[in-house]
Amino acid sequence: MFDYYRFDNLDTEESLIIDRWSYVWAALGGPVYVAAKGFFVAAALMSAISLCLGGAAFAVLVAVIGLVDSLILSLLAAAAIPLTALAVQGEIAVQLVRRALVRRGWREGY
Repeated sequence: MFDYYRFDNLDTEESLIIDRWSYVWAALGGPVYVAAKGFFVAAALMSAISLCLGGAAFAVLVAVIGLVDSLILSLLAAAAIPLTALAVQGEIAVQLVRRALVRRGWREGY
C-alpha cells in the first residue's frame, strides 16, 4: 500500500512519478485526481467507487456509533472510519491511474 511508481513514455522520453503526495491528492480528490491525469473513463468509474465508499463509510459510522455506548470509542470511530475511507479511495485512484498509464503505453520503471 502507498507504493512509489515511476512511468516512462518511450516515445516522448517523458517521465511521471507517483509518490506519497499523489496518494494524498488522490484521497482528497478521488475522481478529480483521476480526471486531472487525463483519464476520463477511469474518473467516471472512480466517481461510482467514491460514492460507494462514502455510503459504506457513513453506514458503518452510523452503525458503530449506534451500537457502541462508549463516547471515546464513538469518537475514535468518527475519526478512524472516514480516514480509512480516504486512504482506500487514494489507493484505488492511484491504481486506476497506474493501469490507465500502462494501457496508454507508458512503461512502469523502477
